[in-house]
Amino acid sequence: MLFTDLDLDDDLLDALYDMRFDECTPIQEKCIPHILEGKDLIGIAQTGTGKTAAYLLPLLTILRRESHPADAVNCLIMSPTRELARQIDQALQGFGYYMDINGVAVYGGNDGDRYEQERRSLSSGADIVIATPGRLITHINLGTLDLSRTTHLVLDEADRMLDMGFADDIIKIVAQMPKERQSILFSATMPPKIADFARGIMNHPVEVRIAVSKPAEKISQSVYICHEADKIKIIKSLFAERRPERVILFAGSKQKVKELNITLSRLGYNTAAMHSDLEQKERDTVMLKFKARHIDVLVATDIVARGIDIDDITMVINYDVPHDAEDYVHRIGRTARAGRDGRAVTLVSERDTRALAQIERLLKVKVPRAELPAGLESPQATPHSASKPKGQGGNRRKQDKAAEGQKPHHKSRKYHRRGHREGRSQAQ
Repeated sequence: MLFTDLDLDDDLLDALYDMRFDECTPIQEKCIPHILEGKDLIGIAQTGTGKTAAYLLPLLTILRRESHPADAVNCLIMSPTRELARQIDQALQGFGYYMDINGVAVYGGNDGDRYEQERRSLSSGADIVIATPGRLITHINLGTLDLSRTTHLVLDEADRMLDMGFADDIIKIVAQMPKERQSILFSATMPPKIADFARGIMNHPVEVRIAVSKPAEKISQSVYICHEADKIKIIKSLFAERRPERVILFAGSKQKVKELNITLSRLGYNTAAMHSDLEQKERDTVMLKFKARHIDVLVATDIVARGIDIDDITMVINYDVPHDAEDYVHRIGRTARAGRDGRAVTLVSERDTRALAQIERLLKVKVPRAELPAGLESPQATPHSASKPKGQGGNRRKQDKAAEGQKPHHKSRKYHRRGHREGRSQAQ
């Protein structure tokens, strides 16, 4: 389905045309009509399927067409992390480029100037507020946020917000809002706790499920069954085959990320680290450099597994296998976006075999095994490896316990878009 087939605002369609967004993704096609009708909605789809546009586009249309008070917060969007909040804000700026919609991003940090700016923006009203739960609670407690007239609520990545312990904060925030409102919830998974939570804050929601827990078909997946000590050698081999560019390397802990970043930098690769010990300004600088191609390899924890909006990631490397199979899907979902091809490589040591089995059970497919570089042996070929003393190789569980869009470039005239639509209609 084309965006022009949906009942969206004309100025919004102009922005989409300039951004070369023509066809809806399945989640957008199924969700946008329900949201335009004012229904509560639960959308279940993996990362990278276009969920942000699935709720922003109809909400922008509703806010433009219906009367809303200028001095109130009319729509609240909650996200689990600052990175995702920034991503949503950037998408809002692009989609709403030709619209007089006022959006405010509220996602924390210790900058006093930023807090004062947020306070002024919230007190004067905003069509859309994008925020993390913790920062919202701060503003509510200080009396700088009034949600008594907020008519639209979006919970993005609700499963992750609950996993991060935000359930009580969200309930407290929702209690400040009118009971008569439109509530929209998006989640990559729908465990019982999410279903129970949704029932408590929503009114007979429509449920849309799209390809839950299945990676994009264009991702070429492979695993290397290897010794822990050989992982860097495998990475060197991969980078020798093809110069690293737009690569994300995921590790299981922030300490491992720091160590790998140093190791790879010493080997001559252009890398940077992304983890929770960095200040927000430092994270922003790293992401800007990565987006600008000043950094080839981003070494990261799962902090960016769902909070990065770059369509042309060429490869994802799982240095450590995630213990949660869903996290594997979110990690590799950073590549092969927007119809592109991508590659996902997972390094599996002796202690990771059980986690790999869980991933393959979830995917209902055996991930292809890659041949090790010359000179390296698989643990399966060395029978004595299983009898190593516990002191050799370390204990991963103990080690890991210590840590854990695009704006239009120019305004095209409306007759360009309408001519584009008429031409397509004639062709069809």
